[in-house]
Amino acid sequence: MAVVSLLNQAPYRRAHSSRERLNVADREDESWLHGDNRHNNNHALENKRSSGCRGTLTGSHQCSIETCDRIAINVSGMHYEAWQTVFERHPSTLLGDPNKRQRYYDRRKREYFFDRHRPTFEAIFNYYQYGGGLRRPETVPDDIFQSELDFFEIESEEIDAYRADEGYVEETILLPEGPIQKKIWMIMEYPETSKPAYVVAIISVLVTLVSIVLFCVETIPSVQHVECVPGNSPDFADPFFIIESLCTFWFTVEVVIRIIVCPSKPNFFKDFKNLVDITAVIPYYVTLSNVLITMDCDSANTSTSLAFLRVIRLVRVFKLTKHSAGLQVLIMTFRASLQGLLLFLVAMIVCILLFSSAIYYAELGIDESQINSIPDGFWWAVITMTTVGYGDKVPVGVWGKLIGSLCALAGVLTLSIPVPIITENFNKFYAHKTGRGRI
Repeated sequence: MAVVSLLNQAPYRRAHSSRERLNVADREDESWLHGDNRHNNNHALENKRSSGCRGTLTGSHQCSIETCDRIAINVSGMHYEAWQTVFERHPSTLLGDPNKRQRYYDRRKREYFFDRHRPTFEAIFNYYQYGGGLRRPETVPDDIFQSELDFFEIESEEIDAYRADEGYVEETILLPEGPIQKKIWMIMEYPETSKPAYVVAIISVLVTLVSIVLFCVETIPSVQHVECVPGNSPDFADPFFIIESLCTFWFTVEVVIRIIVCPSKPNFFKDFKNLVDITAVIPYYVTLSNVLITMDCDSANTSTSLAFLRVIRLVRVFKLTKHSAGLQVLIMTFRASLQGLLLFLVAMIVCILLFSSAIYYAELGIDESQINSIPDGFWWAVITMTTVGYGDKVPVGVWGKLIGSLCALAGVLTLSIPVPIITENFNKFYAHKTGRGRI
């Protein structure tokens, strides 16, 4: 009998889905309406549902998804529902504005229907409910995700934050007003715009490489020579002097033209690369001026204090970033990984202080000890933690070797801190820079 009783109750114990339960509640609500009032109440209820307004619930009213306080959304067959206040927190978006979302309302099913990408809407719905930033699911391509954000009219500042987090770099292009200046500026700054601009870029790259090679070669002892004998006139026919003069002449012409046609002089001089271009030619002209005034090589020694500025010529290699996507990705990666690199630097400093002090006191009193002070321990700790191991400073005692082993292990763990951060940022920047989004 007990079994029969349970079976008889089975139809009443059948589990209903949330949609079925709501439909049952709808029928119960409609059973309350009768006579002429039924038609009028139905008409008023329908107007209330389609209007998107919020009403005050009576004591006998049962809240359901089609009331003014809750919104039902159907995205390609996937149903979502939430309080209207959830969407009202974002009034400028498609779902947050009743007038914008009204055209997607299905009166027969009493829901808003969107034939859109379901996995993307999952992230958008979470953004509405919980706030915070937008997070793209790993299985959603970036172009689809951004198109869905545009369709639902998500706030522009949130989209910009998402793009920055994904590795996009927005570049503001400012052009001169005059047509001639604009054309010259495009030739000097944007090699991909025309063939003359591409030729100028190739020449600039070659001259930069020649200047760097010359800077390095002239320091080789076998090719070093005295350009002029003291007391005699300078030798302007020297090959090194001629090549350096030609390179400096090209750099000078390039900088002068860019200064003349640039759209904004303040912005031009705020750019570090432009300041490097200007500073790189100063030592040459200072030295040449002294030589021409006195016509004596001894006068060139008066400008040796500016000789260190010639090293800045090597910084010109960063001009190649305009023509190399790889170098651009590398610079953007380190810039985005700055916080992780600072954390690594702090960890390195702490470990260096700890192990250098420990090795000094562990080796203190040993005659053959090579660690004579804690600063000596600094150098030893850096070399040990980075696993370079020059061997110029090594522990001698047993306790010193034990500390050295721990220092090496700590160095391996510390070096692993920035690796995942740099790798993740590099993958993001490289994917977007080369036009290959993740899938």
